[in-house]
Amino acid sequence: MGGGSRDLLARSRDGDRAALAELVGSMGPRLKGFFLRLGAQEATAEDLTQDVFLRVLQSMDRYQESGRLDAYLLRIARNLWIDRRRRVRPAAAAEVLLEVPDPVEPGPSERAGTRDRAERIRRVLAGCDPATRELLELAVLQRLPYVEVGRILDIPVGTVKSRVHYALRRLRETLVESGLEEEA
Repeated sequence: MGGGSRDLLARSRDGDRAALAELVGSMGPRLKGFFLRLGAQEATAEDLTQDVFLRVLQSMDRYQESGRLDAYLLRIARNLWIDRRRRVRPAAAAEVLLEVPDPVEPGPSERAGTRDRAERIRRVLAGCDPATRELLELAVLQRLPYVEVGRILDIPVGTVKSRVHYALRRLRETLVESGLEEEA
């Protein structure tokens, strides 16, 4: 996110409701998707997304202009998710499935095959431990630079690189074993 988002945040801090609405409109869907991919149900993802913006409004003075706004928001989102997971019974948390939106394909037969494959991938990802799912969400799905992922997860960049490498390798091996991918 560039200077435009920082400007929106500064204007929001000064009480500009239109700027806040624009910030929520631009980052809200991304944050909601982050929570959905971590396993939240639709309503919970919406609530947590609103909570992110409430926290931002309460702590705008802590935002460092040198950092990326999206990384700052995702760090808040991650902390809220961790807090929520601690409050939820472990058995209930284990039942939550990872929701990844189905990609849109042109033809009906392609759509059916893609949906089936997406569902199997969804099950494989749901079987990953929460830390791995979160890592893949930030580094692969959100496409954040490893430096930002390291800041969000509070781990060194080298650790991020190796964990992403091994997580993707394990994911690929699982997909090959399940017949979803061919061996390279």
